[in-house]
Amino acid sequence: MKKLIALSLIFVLALSAFAGGAKEGAAAKKVTANIASTFPPDSPQDKGMNKFKQLAAERSGGRVEILIHPSNAMGDEKQTFELLSQGSVEYGALGSNDISTYFPKYYISEVPYVFSSQDDFWKYWNGAPGKELSALIEKERGVKTVGVIYRGARYLTANRPVNSVADVKGLKMRLPPVKAWFKVWEHLGALPSNIAFGEVYMALKTGVVEGQENPPETILNYKFYEAQKYMIATEHIYSAARMMASAKWWATLSAADQDLLTKAMDEGVAHANAITKDGDAQFVKKLQELGMTLITVDKDAFKKAVQPVLDQMAKSDWDPAYYEKVKAALK
Repeated sequence: MKKLIALSLIFVLALSAFAGGAKEGAAAKKVTANIASTFPPDSPQDKGMNKFKQLAAERSGGRVEILIHPSNAMGDEKQTFELLSQGSVEYGALGSNDISTYFPKYYISEVPYVFSSQDDFWKYWNGAPGKELSALIEKERGVKTVGVIYRGARYLTANRPVNSVADVKGLKMRLPPVKAWFKVWEHLGALPSNIAFGEVYMALKTGVVEGQENPPETILNYKFYEAQKYMIATEHIYSAARMMASAKWWATLSAADQDLLTKAMDEGVAHANAITKDGDAQFVKKLQELGMTLITVDKDAFKKAVQPVLDQMAKSDWDPAYYEKVKAALK
């Protein structure tokens, strides 16, 4: 009997040791995560991602490896979002195309002149409206927002001077396929065309279009200054770069790895935001040094000119209750 009990104890201890070893093995499992990034190397967003990569590797003893694929190497914003939703890629760095494409009733934050400042930007994304939208995207499409990076205010660039609202009339300009943006710029008298981002430089260089709009860091990093003479400080949109993760992939991670990656991402995002906080002025100065002429315009005049379009979209395009929350957050 004693022998039987002893054998049983040995068996139990061996089983416990095996289970413990299995847990340790699971905890020590190598993690490789790809970031499908729509931003170029050396951009503030890319620097934030590299900080995240460095911290994840250091804190895991090299067990967690982050692979960054910049400049749309894995697809444009829409394709990247679909990969995240399907669980085909672990992380993505993108703008707001997913919101305008899949959640148009909530696409308010990046419509011209809804925000008036960087302060408005953070009131939105750190406040109830931004958190509500991020939660909706995760629930509906399985894509988690794990960080928001301020990209800067969007400037208009052109090959002819634009000093006032009247000067926009007849301007052939490139826009991404965002319905709200087309409405606003057409209302101002521009002639917008939908040209893929990767084709913008050549479209400007060859005169297919004579203008475009983007944050100064994008104008600099994609060398649009080589094809554009004037940089107009319309500051019509305060753009976000969003770090996203596949919820399907995230659910496969241990709690410890989720915690490690969350903290590393928070620090990487903070690093990027430290660069962009006052970055517009630095990028604008560099662009001027490279030959662009800066034009300052009456932004209130532009905002007044587009207000009828905003009022119309509030009635026909946007979720009324959500729009009220946005307005309340910006007070």
